[in-house]
Amino acid sequence: MKYGRILTFTLALILAASWAPGVSASETVSSSAGASLGCSLEIPLDKDLAPDVLVAGHSWERARVNLENPGTEPLYNITVLIEVPEGLETSISPQPHLITKEGQRITAEIGELAPGQRASLLLDVKPPASVEFKKHVTFTIQAAYSGGEQQSEHTVSLIPPPSWLTYFTILASLLLFVGVLAAVKRSGVLDLFSTVDLITIALLAAVIAVVFRYLSKLINLGWFDGLVIAIPTVVLMVVALQLVRKPGTATLLFTCVLLISMVVWGSHIMWLGFYLAEGVVVDLLVILFGMDYADRRLTAVIYGISRGVVSTLVFYLLYAPVEWKISYAPWYVGLQLALACAGGLIGGLLGYDTAVKMSGARL
Repeated sequence: MKYGRILTFTLALILAASWAPGVSASETVSSSAGASLGCSLEIPLDKDLAPDVLVAGHSWERARVNLENPGTEPLYNITVLIEVPEGLETSISPQPHLITKEGQRITAEIGELAPGQRASLLLDVKPPASVEFKKHVTFTIQAAYSGGEQQSEHTVSLIPPPSWLTYFTILASLLLFVGVLAAVKRSGVLDLFSTVDLITIALLAAVIAVVFRYLSKLINLGWFDGLVIAIPTVVLMVVALQLVRKPGTATLLFTCVLLISMVVWGSHIMWLGFYLAEGVVVDLLVILFGMDYADRRLTAVIYGISRGVVSTLVFYLLYAPVEWKISYAPWYVGLQLALACAGGLIGGLLGYDTAVKMSGARL
């Protein structure tokens, strides 16, 4: 099979991703008796997010206190007291155990745990609306039971939402885009695009913005949504490059994708910088390779992978934290980067063959 090795590589990547481990939090534990009770705190529970990190201004995050009896004898009359740091709001949902809340103190009556038995407590934590600087706050968990007691501390980083410098960067990119448009209009570069070119770009952009995005929402493969959308997007990007063959084709294509997304899906204009980044990097590479409009398989793959790398980094390191106030785990960003590269590789190869059949491009 022509692309057998590529498909094998992609399958191996998916299998490896399915085994991607979460990150366990370290605990400081002190005990006053021989018998011990395993106690740990997980926050947030979403493994895609950075562990032990809360972003100020974000919505509620789910946390879990894990209890385990690792010994050979049962533990009786277990009571757990959780002291929540000041400034964090908590909410308790209905659970099998008797739980009471008074101010920043949460008390849970666990009862008995047989050897090897586990129990858990769920609570929702909401960070403050804002903090001036990054700081560390500590959850203190005290457990008392027949025969002893112990205390553990769990430190969480509380970071401010994206600074005004980030918003200034986005505003600067918008102003730069307007300036580039004015310069391009004055230089007459837009006159290079014929009516057929503009219709071709608009049709391809509509397929990317509407059809592919709808299918991505419909299928919803979780971690692999980026791979699902990257392959057909790169295919049509390569097709656009070979059919139109004008400088600025990729930038115009992804700008049209945003404009259509704003109408159909209600996307915000702040995402303009994101779409510009993936188009500009491809157009710069076209110039760097001597106006090579993906006329070779190698350049088609390079364009696809480069677009994937830039779009992934800009999304997870800038736009996602700004828009949703989310701090992603480094391993998750790396996983999405690998999937984007795989999508760019496959999309570049398929896009080259598709474009050759559509336009009769030379090798």
